[in-house]
Amino acid sequence: MSAAVASPPTTGAWALAGRFARFISGLREAMATGAEHNPVLMDLAARLWNRLTEAAERFAAIAAHPVARSRRRPAEPAPMPADALPADATPPWPPAPRRTLPRTYGWLARMAPETVPFGIEFAYLLAQPEMTELLATAPRLWRVLRPLCRMFGITPPEAPPPAPDTPSRRAPEAAPDPHRLRRRSEAAAIRQHGPLGYRPPLFGR
Repeated sequence: MSAAVASPPTTGAWALAGRFARFISGLREAMATGAEHNPVLMDLAARLWNRLTEAAERFAAIAAHPVARSRRRPAEPAPMPADALPADATPPWPPAPRRTLPRTYGWLARMAPETVPFGIEFAYLLAQPEMTELLATAPRLWRVLRPLCRMFGITPPEAPPPAPDTPSRRAPEAAPDPHRLRRRSEAAAIRQHGPLGYRPPLFGR
């Protein structure tokens, strides 16, 4: 009895994942070509290659299951007893800092002009109705696409709305009392012109 072969889902989201994978493949080749005569890009080539590959894999995973599945909260690990490690044990080395990519708006398009046509292709892909529908179903896909938008200097056509402004905690000011304002105006007139109804005579009359 032969084992059943799992077939990929035949949906519009899966078709977009195929287009995105082909786009990433061409972008990596253009990046490798530009790195041959660009020392700065050569220093970033390995990190950028891995980041693009990871983006294609995450896109395919989200396209296969656009609706996020609920996850069980992992159980908290049991506390380690105080005498688990000897007193003279060597402490573990801290993890090495992760080397990140530039975050300047449009940095890849300026650093490697060979990738500009792929930026145009990516902008066209973002404008497709199928992509808009997929982003509405799976908003977490923005985590995959937003770094690419930053690389090419592209403003997403349907970015998530900004968070509402935090309301001020100050109490609203009370409406001014008209009687109090009138008393203030009368006091100011008395200080300037004397008692009410009195005005100093004008010279020359």
